[in-house]
Amino acid sequence: MHAINLYTLTRISSHASEFSRLLQALSGRRTCKQVSVHEASSLCRLVSRLTKQFDENPVLLNRVELLDGFWFSYTIAHISKEFDLLKFSSDASSVLNIELKSEAVPEDRIRKQLEQNRYYLANVSRTIYSFTYVMETDTLYQLKENQFFGTAPISELAAILMKTRFQTFIAEGLDLYFRASDYLISPVSTPERLLQGKYFLTNQQWEFRRRILDLIRENEENRSILPGAAPVITLTGSAGTGKTLLLFDLALALSKKKEVLFLHGGPLREGHHIINSRLRNVIIRSGTEFEDTEDPAVWSDSEEPVQYVCVLIDEANRLSASLLRALLQKLKESRIPAVLAYDPYSIRSIFSAMEDAEDTITAGRTHAFAFSGNIRINRPVFAFMWNMFSLKEKTQHADYSCVDVLYAGNGHEEQMIADYYRKQGYSQITLSSSVLPEDEIVAQEYDRVLVIMDDSFYYDAALHLCKKGDDNTALSVLYEALTRTRERLTVLITGNPDLFAQILQIRMP
Repeated sequence: MHAINLYTLTRISSHASEFSRLLQALSGRRTCKQVSVHEASSLCRLVSRLTKQFDENPVLLNRVELLDGFWFSYTIAHISKEFDLLKFSSDASSVLNIELKSEAVPEDRIRKQLEQNRYYLANVSRTIYSFTYVMETDTLYQLKENQFFGTAPISELAAILMKTRFQTFIAEGLDLYFRASDYLISPVSTPERLLQGKYFLTNQQWEFRRRILDLIRENEENRSILPGAAPVITLTGSAGTGKTLLLFDLALALSKKKEVLFLHGGPLREGHHIINSRLRNVIIRSGTEFEDTEDPAVWSDSEEPVQYVCVLIDEANRLSASLLRALLQKLKESRIPAVLAYDPYSIRSIFSAMEDAEDTITAGRTHAFAFSGNIRINRPVFAFMWNMFSLKEKTQHADYSCVDVLYAGNGHEEQMIADYYRKQGYSQITLSSSVLPEDEIVAQEYDRVLVIMDDSFYYDAALHLCKKGDDNTALSVLYEALTRTRERLTVLITGNPDLFAQILQIRMP
């Protein structure tokens, strides 16, 4: 994909199908993006307004040249962040962003979108020009560097296009300027970004947030009036859908008035402790503290459970069923709402302990929210992972260029290769029976991951990945490692040529 000229694209505004095909031809897209009539019309109307403005200045450059170098409907890989129009100066120090709307929308939504766009673009450019054009009202909005937001004349946008810095531009290779790890916030791995508010929620996260806060507010208002249990809400989704970030965002919102209890299904990481020490009215504890008790009590004798406005539980299905039953009963008695987040698709769902926990959760829930898609995980790695766990799960035309599959004939060769990759910044996760760092992986994220598999791994007759012996925990560790890989994955297979051939076939079909 490469930049296009908006003037040449918009000469066929009345034919949506031809518009889409012309866009594919001009941009070099591998697939045809179906542009709606409204999208095409909005762009054509904006270009028309700009060309009229250019015509009023007799000393201008050719109008076609001024409208060159635009990236139309560009999406940042792995996180599905899309921009309608982008134009970068050749050194990437400046960028022009224009969003298109066919119908009028609330101004606060326009501003919020431009602010979010600036967050992503600020990692590439120092100077950002931000506009939204609304076709229905023929209105241009601008968000300036000083955060001033308001309407702007079309001449303002035309003047920016006439700037010398935009006479040369980035025409190819825009993906090189965007790193997914610059945007994919993990609250536990990067707690400072959470604490400083340097994150954004997806539309789906915003919708779930609004509905959950409404349920909690209604419970708080009616606690002393209406009988009945408080809501028990589940947040489910595969790895990388944003469950943990939404939980922490809910904690931030709810803690402005009352205390919030945040439970994590495994041991607390350093990021948990940092957040716990810095946030007022948010108490973060590990669910493992209560696993050995007959009647697990989340509150000490000196604490009154009614003080909590809500209990948030991350990785909820890692808690024991007995703890969950006792906890949910305690919350029911105190009319305290709970939000339980977990991944029902984890490979660990084959284990009875996790199934029991999930059965307990679903039996007690009153509201369910399920995430679709993902915002954190590297999509090629995710597809590769599912194919790895089941050779029947084929992903057609997948690009696995971010995955390396290597072979070592013995332990010495393995050590040599592993040392090399660690020096390249890879985090090594060994899947042997003696080293199962699952608790260290959960809630963490890694840019580059090295996974080592030995001769205890094999595929059964149904083409499912298995491990010899009774200990299947290594499969869980493998799942966690792959779902927390943000950029690159290397699978190193030692002394197992059959497994290597089968996994290499996934990489190079």
